[in-house]
Amino acid sequence: MILPPHSNRSTARDGFSLVEMVAVIAVVVILLIAGVNLIGNTSAQARKAATDQISGLIEQARTTAIASRATVVLAIAEPGDLPATDERCRLGLFRVEGEWNPETTTGPVPAVLLSRWKPLETGVILLGADQTAGAETLVNPLSTDELTLTYKTNKSYSVKIHALAFNSRGGLMYPTGSSPANLRIAEGGYRGGKASPNRRGNTIAENFLRIGRVTARPYRIDG
Repeated sequence: MILPPHSNRSTARDGFSLVEMVAVIAVVVILLIAGVNLIGNTSAQARKAATDQISGLIEQARTTAIASRATVVLAIAEPGDLPATDERCRLGLFRVEGEWNPETTTGPVPAVLLSRWKPLETGVILLGADQTAGAETLVNPLSTDELTLTYKTNKSYSVKIHALAFNSRGGLMYPTGSSPANLRIAEGGYRGGKASPNRRGNTIAENFLRIGRVTARPYRIDG
């Protein structure tokens, strides 16, 4: 019987070579970096979309106040303020019924819901705390006292919310005072009803909106 010639070389490869392992690791690192950049870009886009959404609602509130010659409230409902079960902030437009002076009136404010509650983009939160812009101190509606609104749809509701309120001339009347208002729109999420911002090092990824007193138009002040 003739036996096949013997060979010292294996006909099968039992593992990866060093070069192949380095190549695999390089590919994994590239994919991780691409994934992080994609998530960051998506979060930034959501923050921009939310900033544009809030700016549009502020403009809608002030123009509605002028057109209807009434006080209009942009209500800010944080998680837990409404029956909704998701951890998202919502905004709604209301027209106040009758006369209302926030500096002297206490108790619930009767109002009419003008549009459905609108949730902010997923991954976007509103932060409290006043800000400064140059020599100005900007009051944040989320750091002021809540209002209680009562309204009816298919049933009666009473909700505690933070708010921006506009008078019939299109000026800002709530929060009270003479300082402009400020909204902080940040990337992050709500945990147990509390806003938790995303941080890049020691920096919070956020946009700022300044709302004046006499002409309550929103302006970006974060460049």
